[in-house]
Amino acid sequence: MITSATKLAKILASVEEKNKEFKKSTKPQQRVLVAQDVLAQIKAKRYVAEPGEWAYPFYSEAMRALPASILNNNTTFTELEDALCLGHSLDGGEKLSNGLNRIFTKKQLILIESYFENEEGFFRSEIATKMTDHINLFNNKYPNPQTRLKEIMNNIVENNGTFVPSKLKVSKELSYFKLLGKEV
Repeated sequence: MITSATKLAKILASVEEKNKEFKKSTKPQQRVLVAQDVLAQIKAKRYVAEPGEWAYPFYSEAMRALPASILNNNTTFTELEDALCLGHSLDGGEKLSNGLNRIFTKKQLILIESYFENEEGFFRSEIATKMTDHINLFNNKYPNPQTRLKEIMNNIVENNGTFVPSKLKVSKELSYFKLLGKEV
């Protein structure tokens, strides 16, 4: 019979191995690895995507001190429970415990949040304001937050670590960006 201590040791060994791979990777590769990790955490039902929340994890009391994700594992479930806000952290210039602001640009993080939150998130940026129609089309096509987050993460994986909103699948008709003659 496998004990909980054995399970914990296996999880921690896996985390350590993944982090070694992560640290050796380029920033674009790290962004892909993070997106793949988010997808894996959703599939494993460790994360539930919720608008207005940075992340809402499912965990037991025994998991409180464990990393909230496999990669870049400085954020614990307890920190997530404390309603850490991405927007406040970025605007205040604070380093995020998960290191996202070291591998994603601020513009990328703003776009990701704007598309996930349907512009209801912390950021009200010029970048997202210019894209309001496309953001609305995306949110109308994917009203379920889990599906929306998966689409965003898949976009990052498919575009080698960069979130490219113009390549999101929003409609079978011409893309809003093509109508404008722009790619973002």
